[in-house]
Amino acid sequence: MLLRASCLLAAATGVAAELCIIGPTPVTACGAGDINKANWDKFGIDNFVFAMIREFGTSDNFPKFILSQLAPKGQESVNAGFDCSNIEDPTNCKINGLQNPDGGNCIFNNLGGTLCLGFTSPEAGFLAANWINQYDGLRAHFLAVREAADNLKNENFISNMVDKLAPQKQPIGPAVFNLIADLIVDILPVGGEIKAASTFIKKFKIIRKATKKDIKDDGKDIISVLESNSDIDKQAAATKDTLTQQLEAIVTGTQQRMRDLVAQVFGPNQDPTTVDDDQIVNTVAFINTYHGGFLDDLPAQSDLTPQMEKQMKTWIASQIISILGYALFIDSTPLEDPPGQPGVVCNAEGGIPLSGGCGLFRIGAVVGSGNVIDGAQKANDIFALNDLGINMNDVVNNARGCPQGNTVDFEGFLEMDDSNPLPNCMFNFPVQDVKL
Repeated sequence: MLLRASCLLAAATGVAAELCIIGPTPVTACGAGDINKANWDKFGIDNFVFAMIREFGTSDNFPKFILSQLAPKGQESVNAGFDCSNIEDPTNCKINGLQNPDGGNCIFNNLGGTLCLGFTSPEAGFLAANWINQYDGLRAHFLAVREAADNLKNENFISNMVDKLAPQKQPIGPAVFNLIADLIVDILPVGGEIKAASTFIKKFKIIRKATKKDIKDDGKDIISVLESNSDIDKQAAATKDTLTQQLEAIVTGTQQRMRDLVAQVFGPNQDPTTVDDDQIVNTVAFINTYHGGFLDDLPAQSDLTPQMEKQMKTWIASQIISILGYALFIDSTPLEDPPGQPGVVCNAEGGIPLSGGCGLFRIGAVVGSGNVIDGAQKANDIFALNDLGINMNDVVNNARGCPQGNTVDFEGFLEMDDSNPLPNCMFNFPVQDVKL
């Protein structure tokens, strides 16, 4: 429960003029290993944030404003440049060396030499760490999505995958990229391989939902550009270079979305200047700090990039399969493989061994009765799917569990415990059991 009591603040005038502010649950630990969510709750930091908003309202760049208010007397200018609003440049998103000269006269036990002692209220050290972590995590995603897309281009992934999955070169429409337009919130490590990344995104999704009305939806803008850009899906001569350009446009757009999201936290204020007590917990300023949500589970760019790359590849492959009109037929007819060579006969037929039989991907096959794959086209190299590093049985189960017409459920995936290897409906091609 949040405390509304005025005792949370020691002064009703400028905080920086006071020696120190002592809350009802004083901060007694602030070392590198102490600034975490558990201590955030233990020291009642949410109550402190509530009191700060109650006292001062929610100024533009609320983090910068509050930290400046809590600077020791005479050192107000030391962190006057604190600013995390530029996602490309982290130079000013840091706390410079401050030591409250009056800290020794306060009940700031065990805080010597720590971040918390640099303010008139040690709670500010926790706030600063939370904001910097939030910025660092968003910036890691911002950089990783660029790096992942560059890696795909450098290895010519789109061109190679089209060549391998298509029976002949044909245009791939903008639907390939529709949901990739929301990369930064929807492309995440598969199967919880990096728990920190999915945990971070879940937390940020909460904030994004709370501020959605104020965020420009660049993803939709990008889709409009794709749909109107030379009607790519209607041009028989659409080139792979064009697809690469579209991927570039999408990454650029998602990075712009990240700039918008960072601006929500560190830029011009979207909250009312003064807030009634019963509305404080609904402000962007409060939501962004609640429970110290960004103190733990900070993903690194070096971890995010390969996982984003893997997910991009999986998504692009799934959409190529869907757009080209593939269906999967699982033939349960027993096959006589040579001793010690399971799957050889299935592979020779252009199939992929699965737990239920031999999986045959076909284009133009009729799902229903009869010899459903007569006259259907095979891919140049369906085995390219194995190169994605995912279990084909997981792919089949994913498609089986997806009602036809459904789209990939990234939202639901974020709400799960990451036990499933793929978001629901990542693959949505028809699956039929047959005996040929």
